Amino acid sequence: GLEVHSQRQQARPMKAIRALCGHAQVTRFVKPRAARAVSRCHVYTLQARSWGRQRSFSSQVASLRELTGGEVIFNMLVEHGVDTVFGYSGGAVLPLIDAFHGKNIKWITSAHEQCSGHSAAAYAKSTGKFGVAIVTSGPGLTNMVTPMQDALTDGVPMVIFSGQVPTGAMGTDAFQECPATEITRSCTKWNYVCLDFNQLPWAVNEAFRIASSGRPGPCHIDLPKDIVSMKAKVPEAIFKKAAVSSADTPPMLDMTAVQKAADLINKAKRPILYVGQGASHCPEIVTKLAHKAQIPVTTTCHGMGIFDERDPLSLHMLGMHGAAYANFAIQNADCIIAVGSRFDDRTTGIVAKYAPKARAAEKEGTGGIIHVNIDKSTFGKVLQPTVALWADTQHALEALEPLVSTGTHDDWMKQCQDWKKEHAFNYVKAPGGKLKTQQVIQAINTFLTNKNDGKEVFVATGVGNHQMMSCQFIRWTKPRTFITSGSLGVMGAGLPFAIGTQVANPDALTILIDGDGSFGMTNMDLQTVKRYKLPIKIAVMNDHRQQMVWIWQRLFFEGRYISVTNDNPDFVTLAKAYGIKAAHCDNEADLPKVIEEWLTSDGPMLVDFGVVPDICLPMVAPGKALDEMILLQDRDAVLGSEEELGSMKFEGLAPS
Repeated sequence: GLEVHSQRQQARPMKAIRALCGHAQVTRFVKPRAARAVSRCHVYTLQARSWGRQRSFSSQVASLRELTGGEVIFNMLVEHGVDTVFGYSGGAVLPLIDAFHGKNIKWITSAHEQCSGHSAAAYAKSTGKFGVAIVTSGPGLTNMVTPMQDALTDGVPMVIFSGQVPTGAMGTDAFQECPATEITRSCTKWNYVCLDFNQLPWAVNEAFRIASSGRPGPCHIDLPKDIVSMKAKVPEAIFKKAAVSSADTPPMLDMTAVQKAADLINKAKRPILYVGQGASHCPEIVTKLAHKAQIPVTTTCHGMGIFDERDPLSLHMLGMHGAAYANFAIQNADCIIAVGSRFDDRTTGIVAKYAPKARAAEKEGTGGIIHVNIDKSTFGKVLQPTVALWADTQHALEALEPLVSTGTHDDWMKQCQDWKKEHAFNYVKAPGGKLKTQQVIQAINTFLTNKNDGKEVFVATGVGNHQMMSCQFIRWTKPRTFITSGSLGVMGAGLPFAIGTQVANPDALTILIDGDGSFGMTNMDLQTVKRYKLPIKIAVMNDHRQQMVWIWQRLFFEGRYISVTNDNPDFVTLAKAYGIKAAHCDNEADLPKVIEEWLTSDGPMLVDFGVVPDICLPMVAPGKALDEMILLQDRDAVLGSEEELGSMKFEGLAPS
């Protein structure tokens, strides 16, 4: 547990605070009587210090300013380069947000605290910078749990501040009180309740340090109202970011392991690069290595665009709904180089049947699985690698590239290209000129491919069929341009993701491709689009179903459907009620002109695409190997007809 010292004498139930904070050693420092008398006025002179080491500043050097705790935090955020904060007001957090009034950090008010969290995450996802969110106590904080868990599992650097009831009321079930740090303990890299004004600078620095060190993630600071309201004479030196507050130094490279990895790559006849989000900051060295050794590249959904998908070496996204050719390549490769990825279950299929050729080559010393990751806890979590390289991915690849031989792998490349041609993404068109989601996304990709206005393009999605079909039918060319919820799979994240992305990249074209189910969860955030005049282009793939789950009920529960239909409002009318331009499209004849009008409109615009429900293929069913896929040619046997179920039977657990 952490030891937190409060330098104010307060009549508060310490046992309750210990339980509330989740720390075994929350103690109170009782000062001498004279000092106690001073403390009652709630004004302090904050000792200038660099946390972890003592420094003294003379009164001639250190200028003092009287600041509230909220103003101290604001100035610390400025020091850390924060220019935008997403949040929602509330009583317990007022002393903090008051410090933002009229200042140079942009405050974005969302429609709901969960939206604030997702928007902050998208700000970080699309830029690689910190996402910062501020919410009030109680329900304000609990509404942030989903964004924090999503950021933790997707490796997003975020710092969240929450208001808390005054220290004297903590543990009394006060209005809008909750055990904040106990709640967020499991969904953050680090959390802390600040019971001492003097600890505020250290806590902020520590949150930014931990959020950005190793595999990024969220950190949370809980702020009792009286601590943030308190005033102190604060030295300017406090706001000079201490060296210890920057991200931890990356691990040192084990060159013996690097050489072993290079030897395996050079011996391999069928190598493949399996690239994840952890390589988002170094696309150049990934590309250089792939081209030099002529190694095909597949990526996770968060890794799309790290390697240009228009490159002949690209096998696009792998996994449950990934490219069949990528899955075949993984299963037949004798050497898998996993870079910044973690072998998520959606990318492996059943682990017992994963990578059989690489495992065989490992026994012969001619291949295996090389795992490069900055988070050493990933090694062996899902499968045991042949070589584990604990390092920043850029450092590892820069050390590896000179040791890797120039290669051709002609037979292997031909095989991959044959698979790519034979199993290209495709779908069965709807009769009568009606639309399918795949068709709309394909038309979006065609427009984006042909446009030449120089604007950077970002695509955000919700979760479901539309998300996977966006992965399949858009060609990704740059990292950090697909903004989605991966591991946690948060429906409703799409619109706040698009908002955070547009705020972070004001000159970019930001597109939201959403499903009607996901959009229904957070469409109140259209008010944020209107409030800040964000030119987001919103596409709702409206089939009046949670179609992915409907498919699972058909396949695994013999067509017993429950809780998968949506009674939607008129989305066009809804958007117009917010003053947002909107249109409807449900046929292929109108599709090209609607897409052009939508993506070239000046301000925000929503299009309600009426689409025919479909199954997302390929699909790796639970309990199956990565290459045991349901392919397009299996579609009729899987779905059957309106009158009866398909002839292909499914057993076991449905996908989660």
